Amino acid sequence: MTGVAAPFIDAANAMRVEGPECPPFPVRDGCAVEPLVEAAEMYPAMERLVLDARKSVWLAFRVFDPDTRTRSAEAKARGLADWTALIIDAVQRGVSVRVMIADFEPVMADYLHAGSWASFRRLRDAAAPLDAAIATRLEIMIVMHEGELGWVWRQALRLAVGARARKVVAKLLDGDAADGGLSVRPGLWRYVLWRSGKPARIRAVPQLPRLWPATYHQKFAVIDGTTAVAGGLDLDERRWDDRRHRQRADQTWHDVSAIVRGPAVADAARHFATLWNAELPRYRAVVAEWSNGTGETLQLDPLTDAVELPPPAPGGQARVQFLRTRSRLSTSPVAFGPRAHVRELKAAHRSMIIGARRQLYIEAQFFRSAVAARWVVQALRASPGLEVIILVANVPEEIAFEGQGDNPAHRHGEYLQARALKRVVRAGGRDRVGLFTLAKREAVRRDEEDFVEDRGTAFGSGLIHIHAKLLIADGESCLLSSANINGRSFEWDTEFGLLWAHDDAGIAAFRDHLWRQLFAGHLDGSATLDDWRRAALANVDATPETRKGFVVPYQIGRARRFGRPYWFVPDDLV
Repeated sequence: MTGVAAPFIDAANAMRVEGPECPPFPVRDGCAVEPLVEAAEMYPAMERLVLDARKSVWLAFRVFDPDTRTRSAEAKARGLADWTALIIDAVQRGVSVRVMIADFEPVMADYLHAGSWASFRRLRDAAAPLDAAIATRLEIMIVMHEGELGWVWRQALRLAVGARARKVVAKLLDGDAADGGLSVRPGLWRYVLWRSGKPARIRAVPQLPRLWPATYHQKFAVIDGTTAVAGGLDLDERRWDDRRHRQRADQTWHDVSAIVRGPAVADAARHFATLWNAELPRYRAVVAEWSNGTGETLQLDPLTDAVELPPPAPGGQARVQFLRTRSRLSTSPVAFGPRAHVRELKAAHRSMIIGARRQLYIEAQFFRSAVAARWVVQALRASPGLEVIILVANVPEEIAFEGQGDNPAHRHGEYLQARALKRVVRAGGRDRVGLFTLAKREAVRRDEEDFVEDRGTAFGSGLIHIHAKLLIADGESCLLSSANINGRSFEWDTEFGLLWAHDDAGIAAFRDHLWRQLFAGHLDGSATLDDWRRAALANVDATPETRKGFVVPYQIGRARRFGRPYWFVPDDLV
């Protein structure tokens, strides 16, 4: 393969672990990119795309709740109140709809597992009254990542997993679940003795438990093979927020996605079809194993192979390359997760960071990767004029809002992040590196006071949860994806995103739009690190209601004091 110009990825710099198969997608000319900041921009845009679809709608999300309310005027005008109605309307118009939702470890993450299967049941129930020929246009798959723990770890964790399963099932048998209970937890059916089609009591499972630590973390859609949407946003009510961030702190959400048009869309469709077709037989096998001996069944069909779509005509001036993270089942008996395979998004982060010369802007839910910190240090040393602006979540939402501060995995993650960011700051110094986060423009509300102890507030305000995964280098290239800056996204989980370049005006306009929202119009895309720092410090000194935007300093000291390294928590797990 002929080498491509930086920051794009080819076979030579893709950081592939094994084999020449599954090469990087080509760099596509003639594309158009429309960034979408916050769900308030992304959700209505997605709805309009589905409403306008003529042939096909392919949806691939980590979290997809069909009860999510519609927000666009167009959907509301047609009486479509939620995404269930939107999808049923599409299939009734003759559109083929495929929905691929991530599944989760049934025992250790039963509530996430239940969420995915509740979405499955909601859509299946909605399609049931339809004429059979119409109903076959809706295909749904709940996809469990193939990576599993090896035999040694399954043996070592057998008693702990069994105890956890018994605890979860006991609560479900007592009726202590408002989300559908066992009906939406097929991965737990094998832990239940069934009588006359009803769960009767807990039963022991003789075989070793299968444990799935990795997941499908991607968030993208392909409409009619001509338009793609990709980035950091899943689709549910939790992620809904707008540029004002006036919701309670635990309901805020900052994120970025983008609409892509042009020849690159065919690569997004190819990625979807490849995953869909590869997962079909394994999906059936896993569900059959869960159902075996229970008397319970799941109506999986209709399910058919997805056919790759032809590339659309050029329609813009941007160059776009879609990129992935994919991993495979490790056959090692001591495997704690999958083995790395396709690491294009990791390679793109390296290329973007090392190639930055003037300004590197990063938005991240997590910045926990030691190797990414080394890349930033390398870039700072190579380019004395480089300034680095990092906007990162002040604390994980699981700690701040969900009471999981005693979880070793979360504390280990905070340790990794404080260590990585400290290394970057030490290399560049205060004049060249700035760490920032987001806080609301109102004082802590009475219903947010419970978050204070768990670091869910900062500088007298509730936090705004940052979930974006974004890099902009020198205003010339942009990486927007589902991948966090951590080992899990670089090595384990299935991730998807786009690298966008050769569109300086478009990228500059995006940065300007984004920064104006972050600073409520007081700074724009021409701002420097010094501008950011002065504005953030002024926001700390001001009353929350008079702040110029949402940007405040990131509290690395609090993360450092909270974080703890645990030898038994793999870095790639968090």
